[in-house]
Amino acid sequence: MDTQTVEVTEDWHPADVVAALRKRGTSLNKIGVAHGYTHIQGVLTRPWWAVEQIVASALQLPPAEIWPSRYAPGVSREHAKKLTRNKRALREIRRRAA
Repeated sequence: MDTQTVEVTEDWHPADVVAALRKRGTSLNKIGVAHGYTHIQGVLTRPWWAVEQIVASALQLPPAEIWPSRYAPGVSREHAKKLTRNKRALREIRRRAA
């Protein structure tokens, strides 16, 4: 049984990420093309380390601020993938930490 508790705050809503990029005069498509990608919208709902770094850089923020569930201390990348896919699991971790 895992006794370690991790406080995980909510990830930004995908629409908030898109809006923040628009406020900076860019878009997911523009930054994707600039970095050699044709379709990076998946980063909004699935872990994609390389593109998370690109989006965070465009917003001048650390990726952990945008997607805290993916970068929580003590959370492996594999576990972060599961959290991203399953918001219920994220709520359960937050409930246990409270």
